[in-house]
This record gives sequence, C-alpha cells and structure tokens, in this order.
Amino acid sequence: MSDAHARLGESFATNPALGDYATMQTRLVIASMDGRPLRLAGGRQLSADERIGAVREGRIVFLPSFQAPDPARALAEVRQATAFHGWLRERHADGAFVAACGAGVLHLAAAGLLDGLACSAPPRLHPAMAQAFPEVPLAENEPIAARGRLFTCARDADNPALVIRLMAEAFSPAVANSLVQRERPAGMTPPVADALVARAQLWIRDHFAGDFRIADLAEELGTSHQALIRRFRAAGEEAPRAYAQRVRIEAAAISLRETDRSVAEIAQLVGYADIPSFRKVFAARMGLPPGAWRRAQREPH
Repeated sequence: MSDAHARLGESFATNPALGDYATMQTRLVIASMDGRPLRLAGGRQLSADERIGAVREGRIVFLPSFQAPDPARALAEVRQATAFHGWLRERHADGAFVAACGAGVLHLAAAGLLDGLACSAPPRLHPAMAQAFPEVPLAENEPIAARGRLFTCARDADNPALVIRLMAEAFSPAVANSLVQRERPAGMTPPVADALVARAQLWIRDHFAGDFRIADLAEELGTSHQALIRRFRAAGEEAPRAYAQRVRIEAAAISLRETDRSVAEIAQLVGYADIPSFRKVFAARMGLPPGAWRRAQREPH
C-alpha cells in the first residue's frame, strides 16, 4: 500500500500543476492498536502514525498478513481484539473498502464481516477457519475474493494485485491503470501487449498537463510520428492524441470528485486553456457537464 501511494505521487509529480494531489489531497496512515511501533518479521520496527481508535475516516482499510506460526494461538489472540473488530465494523458501515491478506483475514471473520461470504485465506489456516468460523465459506480457487466492499487475499505474492484492485474500486480505474503501467504485479496481464505503445501511454500520462506534440513523444521513443500511430492502431488502441484527451478527462474527473477546486481551475490544471472546450469534451466523454457530474458523484455520499 505504501509503494502504491508512492507510485501515485510519482505520477502526479511529473505534472507540476497536479503535483500536490498525492501529498496533500490523499493521506496514507499506518496505525497500530496502541500507537507504538509495529514489529515486523525479523525484528524490524515500523513507526505508527496513530492509534487505530483515532482513525475515524478513510476510504480503504488494509490489514497486512500478520504472522501466525501457530494458527490456534493466533486465533486465540484474534478473539481478544474485540475493540478492533468493532472499529472494523464501523469503518465498513461508513463505506470504507476493507481488505485483508493472510492471517489478517482472521480479524475480518472474527468481526463478523465475512458471515456467509466466501473468502480467500492461506491453506494452512483453513482448518482453524473451518472450526472457528463455520459460517464463513472458503473460496479455495480464488487468489483474491471480492465480495462487495470486502476483499480477502490468501498469499502475500498477490498483495500488489489486491492493492491495485482496491485503488480501482475505491478511487477509479484510471488511478489503478496508472499503477499498472508504472509497476505491473507479476502474473497480471499487461494492459497493452505492444511494449512501445505501453511506454508511449506512460509518457503521455506523465506529460498530459503540458503542451506537448505527438512528434515530441515519437522522438522520445526513437520512432516516427506515423510509425507510432500505426503501432497504436495495430494494438487496438485509440490514437495518441485521443488517448491524451482521455487521460486529461480522467484526471479532471478525479479532481472534480476528490477536491473542491473550481471547474475552470481543474480545466487549466489538466491542460485545457479553453474552458468551454473542456466542458464540451468532458460532457462528451462522461455524459454530463463537469459541474453536474460532480454533483451526481457526491450525492450518494
């Protein structure tokens, strides 16, 4: 989760106008039960920002893969964390996406959040899970089990894919796609098969707010303008300029939903000097003008 937050920071920092998004508009909090440092495998420590009880909001709650060398003992310790389980239920009731990996799944089960919902858990915990939580079925063939706003993951190796899935659900597919293009998890199908096209799309995402020419992009990649367009077409992707327009509108949509900036300011931040043109392009892609789209996104919340 920390790595994903850093990668998003890189994505926005390459466009100076949007450089404050990852550092000011979002916040990553590492919390422990008592506010003291967390002890990691091998004896290392990780400082905590807050106590769990002090965190009263958040779009994503992520439980790591706690060490559980003895499943029976781990289960006994989990059952004592009743206050923590109440906190998990509150966050989920408030609309947060709650995810757990490895032995962290035990806490979701103990909190009652997984009752009747198939979950993904490490095979070595299956006997303990079946005995302690018979009301929680096990999804043995699902590396990541998603049930509404609840996500469970059996293996640490699938954590990166789980985080990207969370980003897509909690924020937007555009945010998740930025992560995939910068650092694709092992085993995850690349979004574009053509490596040159994938590099071009990442370059566009890093420069979309600026006034660039497709010829500049082609030169950066060591190819010609026309050759680049042919590669995009052969890969089944929209033309570079249309892709840049889509990235701009995606970024505008995120800013409209996540910030209180004016429509005019957002238009300029994503590369549109002509505000009426931005409103027209946004409405064509999103189905509503910017202001109406923002209101529609915020009404349920």
